Amino acid sequence: MASIDEAEDGDQAASAGHGADRVDGGHARGAASTDRAPEYLVPDWVRVRRESFGLLFYDTRSTKLTFVRSGDSLMAPPFVGPRRVLGVAAPGNGRRPALTRLLRNLADKGLIVAETE
Repeated sequence: MASIDEAEDGDQAASAGHGADRVDGGHARGAASTDRAPEYLVPDWVRVRRESFGLLFYDTRSTKLTFVRSGDSLMAPPFVGPRRVLGVAAPGNGRRPALTRLLRNLADKGLIVAETE
């Protein structure tokens, strides 16, 4: 399970016959700052559910589960709607690089799409 505080890059685990990924949420060094943070949209084929540890992402195309120990940093979008936007809380206590890295990893897996205007 990934955490904003962990630095386990690319760990994978199996879960109940389905592929389950851990998403790296470790601290990134030298992350570039941006003027405006992008919105993160959740594609139609991804389901996100709030759990006690954070969020559980389910990719319906591959039946992969991705566990993200995000605490209150990320909020699941509604299951349906025209714009399913992942909620991202403002990070505190030097956690911005870790949260940025976590979001980048989720985007790399196709679980979210960064939209900038």
